[in-house]
Amino acid sequence: MCHVLVIEDDWLVGEMIADVARDGGATSIERADTEAQAVACALARPPSVIMSDVRLAEGTGPAAVWQIRQLLGPRPVIFITGTPEECEPCDYAAAILSKPVAPADITRAFKAVVPAQA
Repeated sequence: MCHVLVIEDDWLVGEMIADVARDGGATSIERADTEAQAVACALARPPSVIMSDVRLAEGTGPAAVWQIRQLLGPRPVIFITGTPEECEPCDYAAAILSKPVAPADITRAFKAVVPAQA
């Protein structure tokens, strides 16, 4: 089972990321559009992979991921953002992709981190 948490406040971009994850082997996907909602979703159902924007309507993706990693431990993270220079701290990320991004680039990054059983 590969549960993916997509943290993205732009609905259309979030749907595209979710579709790519589904096509890449995700068995379930949850969406969050704020830092607090992302942490709550992760605690309710720990994700196998996190795909996150940096700037959110409320809070930031890196802050949400930091909290999730503190509470649940390390897990693969892919940042997909229009502001890669603001991705701090993000040194643990499997990939930092710049928007606009091609679905093929997201697929490549996702397949590189998706758990083997997915």
